[in-house]
Amino acid sequence: MASDSSSCKRKVVLALDGSVNSMRAYQWYWDNIYQEGDLLLVIHAFELPTMPAAPYPYGFAYYEEWSSLVQKADDEAKHLLEDCGRKCQEKICSIDPEKKKNIHFKLFKETGKPGEVVCKFAQDENAHLIIMGSRGLGTLRRTFLGSNSDYCVHHAHIPVAVVPPPPEHEESQSHKD
Repeated sequence: MASDSSSCKRKVVLALDGSVNSMRAYQWYWDNIYQEGDLLLVIHAFELPTMPAAPYPYGFAYYEEWSSLVQKADDEAKHLLEDCGRKCQEKICSIDPEKKKNIHFKLFKETGKPGEVVCKFAQDENAHLIIMGSRGLGTLRRTFLGSNSDYCVHHAHIPVAVVPPPPEHEESQSHKD
């Protein structure tokens, strides 16, 4: 949806990765902190696959394989953002017609380390808040595997809302339905 960002009261960055937890963060935004006049900046940041080193001086086969992986990652990112755009439009259509004109969102796709990209993007856009989901890793696993939400909490210069995964009893109930 086109928007004049100068008329927006607040810029909110929503980081999506296609996971159930990031979609939970999307829903949490609408249910809990959406305000009329917000500009929702939805970003999907993903790392490009690394190109394998060729064992021979001619790495054409590897380049073609790598290029195919890059194209697949880019297509998945486009699909994710198109889906989110549709969901935002549906949400806007379900809101009071008088308030519709004050709802704005933009979709962005960036490559790089997701935590770093989200923090830089939020700073460049002069955002007021970052919202993202959490995989719910324990402290030990998060220490070894890293965490985009952990990175943003420690490196962003604005508030970061990390939406946790649902409690286990909620998750098991949703699988039964």
